[in-house]
Amino acid sequence: MSSLPMSGLIISRRRRSWPAVLAFVATLASAPMTLTAQDPLALPDLGDSSARILSSDSEREYADALLRQLRNYEFVLEDAELTEYLDTLAQRLVQASGRGGQRFHFALADAPMVNAFASPGGLIVAFSGLVLAAETESELAAVLAHEIAHVTQRHIARAMESAVEDALPILLGSVALALAARGQGDGSQAALVGGMALLQQRQINFTRDNEHEADRLGIQTLARAGFDPTGMSDFFARLGTIYRAQGSDYPEYLRTHPVTTTRIAEAKARAEQVRSGSHRSSLEFELARERVRVLTARDLPRLVRYYREQRPEAVAEPRALRYGMALALIRSGGASEAQPMLQELADQDPQRLSYQLALAEAERAGRDFDAAERRYQKLLAERPEHKVITLAYARTQIERDGLEAGERAVEALRPLMPRLADDPQAQELYARASEIAGDEVRAAEAHARAFFLRGRVEDALRQLEETARRPDLDYYERARIDAQVALWRPVVLRERQRNGERSERRSAVAVGPSSRN
Repeated sequence: MSSLPMSGLIISRRRRSWPAVLAFVATLASAPMTLTAQDPLALPDLGDSSARILSSDSEREYADALLRQLRNYEFVLEDAELTEYLDTLAQRLVQASGRGGQRFHFALADAPMVNAFASPGGLIVAFSGLVLAAETESELAAVLAHEIAHVTQRHIARAMESAVEDALPILLGSVALALAARGQGDGSQAALVGGMALLQQRQINFTRDNEHEADRLGIQTLARAGFDPTGMSDFFARLGTIYRAQGSDYPEYLRTHPVTTTRIAEAKARAEQVRSGSHRSSLEFELARERVRVLTARDLPRLVRYYREQRPEAVAEPRALRYGMALALIRSGGASEAQPMLQELADQDPQRLSYQLALAEAERAGRDFDAAERRYQKLLAERPEHKVITLAYARTQIERDGLEAGERAVEALRPLMPRLADDPQAQELYARASEIAGDEVRAAEAHARAFFLRGRVEDALRQLEETARRPDLDYYERARIDAQVALWRPVVLRERQRNGERSERRSAVAVGPSSRN
């Protein structure tokens, strides 16, 4: 476990609309809640939801809406390389679970909590603090496998049933509170962000049998995927030991997934029964963990000092240490110092994509676009249509600006767009590239899709409706836009209805019984 604190949230990549965030918090606060003195984090009374069970469509809608709003509050750590790593790891587990046909989406949350949660519809969110706390890839995989089991066994959907409509604003309200508390100290920030998952977990109301079943299936999934199945018990036990030694309360994950010594012992016994030919970790995990550390650091100079003070012989993987230091240097204005470090790593392991991408990032940071472009072109020749390389190459062309650069970016991105339809960063890059290349209609469509994926559904619909009024649209463009408007309009109408209900609820609370008398 690194001695570096994990309590840093990434600096906002775009200006946040704080009035909107605080308004959302006010909406949440105005909802009538029944809390008990014994349980200050109890949920509001949502009524009897046993009348109906969530359909598959309802689960998908819930997961999609939740992900859109998490993005809207900039809670998702959007980095193509990390997303690729997490997806590759998670899909390996999904296939090993025997539920490869089930829909899943995995996201990395930009929060220092040691936590993860799953939602109906297969959305699984891992917190950046969880990645930093895991010492091996098997430990991270264990948490993901546990959450996958909750989804595949429908523990969540069966427990939540028709409470989805109310559970979504509760969860998002906690996110808003966490964001509003930034800059007010790590303690309150930790409590608020951790409260998000705690509220979600209490709404799910897992039973002891659910947790044991998720443990059992998670361990089997780990073994089938080739990971060390003892990663689950090792991670839970080590976290509890560390926090007790520090005199701290249990981390959020242990509070939302209660772990007893008996449960740990049972998990170890199960793991030993299926343990064979498994691996504990990988260099890719070590590199991804350092990338998370750099991208979520709010004090980069301090992080650089941390890396300089570490002795390579004292760490498990000195290559990851040098890689992390190089990334921290690039992002703190030291690209020229980072390049020889990365070049040495790349010379030792020329096929390691992370090193090549970091070298290109250093070249871009030093404004050597020609060198970065040559490196990206070489990588694309070796790995055609690779998502991470293509997005980085397109970004370089956009930074170059100019009609030809825009056309090159569009040409590189276009083949990938059907499978990146739900990637807001890819849509934003495609929109900007299309603008530079002079294709205003494609740019408008991509901007609208990016708005929608980030929870700005009203802006998305307005953008498309305005584009549909252009007199220069051809038949295919008009048909494509009209079809998209027809798909999005019901979503926007539902959002308006929810907002109207929340406004009425606020008004009722503001008036109050005494005011009406």
